[in-house]
Amino acid sequence: MFEMVDVTVRFNAGEALRGASLRIAPGDRIGIVGESGSGKSMLAACLMGMVPDAAKLSGSLSIDGTDMTGAAEATWQAIRARRTAMIFQEPMSALNPLRRVGDTVAEPMRVHLGLSKSDARNRVIALFEEVGIPDPVSRLRMFPHELSGGQRQRVLIALALACDPELLIADEPTTALDANVALKITDLLVHLSQSRNMALVFISHDLAAVARATTDIAVMYGGDIVERGLTAEVLADPVHPYTQGLLAARPDPQAIPRDANGSRRRLPTIPGTVPPLYAMAQGCRFSGRCSVEREECASVKPMPVGPRHATCHAVKRGEA
Repeated sequence: MFEMVDVTVRFNAGEALRGASLRIAPGDRIGIVGESGSGKSMLAACLMGMVPDAAKLSGSLSIDGTDMTGAAEATWQAIRARRTAMIFQEPMSALNPLRRVGDTVAEPMRVHLGLSKSDARNRVIALFEEVGIPDPVSRLRMFPHELSGGQRQRVLIALALACDPELLIADEPTTALDANVALKITDLLVHLSQSRNMALVFISHDLAAVARATTDIAVMYGGDIVERGLTAEVLADPVHPYTQGLLAARPDPQAIPRDANGSRRRLPTIPGTVPPLYAMAQGCRFSGRCSVEREECASVKPMPVGPRHATCHAVKRGEA
C-alpha cells in the first residue's frame, strides 16, 4: 500500500533522513522508536507528503505503486485524510482553541466527502462514540480547553478517522498523559487498527506502549533506520549496538539495578548526545557513541545485514 525506498531528506545543514526504506500493508502495526532528533517525525512527514519546502527529497515514495516523490501539493491534499491521516503531538496545540471540537472534526468530512452539515454532525457523534468520548452530543459544542487531556487526544483520533484513512500515523500519542489514560489510548489505537483493517504507524519514546501496540518495529538513529523486525524479537534480543543501549537504559521497577554490595546503582546510559545534522558522521551515524566502534565506522556507511537489516559493521563481522 505505502512504500518508501531509499528515501533521503536533505537540508543545507545535513540529512534529517538517510536512505530510509519501509513497506506498509493494510492492517500493519509498525512502531518507530529512537531518541529525539533521530528522524521519526521526518519519516512521518514523508508519509503525509508534508516535507518542508526547504528540504530536498530523493528516493521513491509510492502509494499502490504510484510514485508520489514529486507529487504536487494538490495531489497530496486529495490523499490526506482520505488515505493517510496523522495524530499530531500535543492536542492543545493541534486543536484550534477558538473552534468547537465538533466543528473541527466535521470539517474534513464536508471538504473531502461532501457531507451535509447534519450528516457530518451525525458522523461526528458516531466517531466520538467509537473513540470512547462520553456523552458525545454535549461534547460537540465544547472547546478544547473544556475537555480533559485524554478526551482531547480522543478528539484528535476522531479527527484523524473522519474520512476512513487506510493509514493512521500516531506521533507520540501518549505524551503528557498519565499512565492509565495512556494505556487506554494505546489499546484504543490497536482496536481501531484491527476493526478497520487500518495500518498504524506508532511513533513513541515509550517502549512499553510500542510493545503493546505494534507487531513490527523500526529503530532510528541520526536519520537512519538502524534495525527493524518483529517487535517482540527486537525488544527481547536487539542486534544493533544502539538498540542494545536504548533497551538497556529502560528503567525496570521490578529489577532495580544494584552493585555487588547490594547498593542501588545508576541505570546504564549511552555516552554522549545525538549530534546536530551538520556534525553527523559520514559512515555510521552512531559513530562516537558506540562501544564496539572500529576505524571504518566513522567514514564508511554500513549496509543493512541479516534478517534484522541492522546497519552495523560490527554485526556484519559478527562482533556485536
